[in-house]
Amino acid sequence: MKSLSKIILAVAALVSLGLVVGTYTMFSGFGERMMQRAAFSQSQVVARLTFSNMYQLMNQGWKRDQVITFTKSATDSLAGSPLKIQFYRGEAVNRSFGPVIQPPPDAAVAEALRTGRSSEVASADGARFIHALKADDSCLRCHVKAARGDVLGVISVESRYEKFIDDSRKLLMLILLLLAPTPFIAAWLVAVYFDRRVDRFVEQIDKALDAAGAGGPDFTGVKPAWSELETILQRFRRMAAR
Repeated sequence: MKSLSKIILAVAALVSLGLVVGTYTMFSGFGERMMQRAAFSQSQVVARLTFSNMYQLMNQGWKRDQVITFTKSATDSLAGSPLKIQFYRGEAVNRSFGPVIQPPPDAAVAEALRTGRSSEVASADGARFIHALKADDSCLRCHVKAARGDVLGVISVESRYEKFIDDSRKLLMLILLLLAPTPFIAAWLVAVYFDRRVDRFVEQIDKALDAAGAGGPDFTGVKPAWSELETILQRFRRMAAR
């Protein structure tokens, strides 16, 4: 016959394991989604802020060398950080000022250069905002070979968060491992309490039976701890009364 205490402990162990696995899976996925949304927001802010600074400088009539210096400085300033920024010129700018050395555009950048639509691109370990720069009337004062609505360029900002995700997962696992024994310990305490009360009840029954005289056992000294034990005691009394 299986011990009820062992069953309680086994169930507690399964519950602890289920809580660890379920909580880790749920919060890990939730944390990654939240981190991705934050990365998209950060990338968008950096891209728009960078363009705002460029626009202010362009309004001052800056030269080609100043443009190249600005973009290189912006790219280099983020080296070693989770952020990466890249600048891509559109054909309308190349027609006015000539091409510059730049990284080859990937599919997302090429799509933005072609359609003029900004976009968000998710990856396994980061989030990227592709900011398409379209010409308006104020741009045409300098970009004389461009037309309103032409794509002048693209600013690509990528925010990588794999390190933060790894650190948060390790911290979450550590916390769960520290908390995992809690249900098991609680179940063990309940099992110990249960065993002691049952043992005391059985001991009182045994004493009443051992001390039984001609009139049968006297169960008045038996004090059941729970209603279930009271039911068992009542059956003993009915048996003794027969």
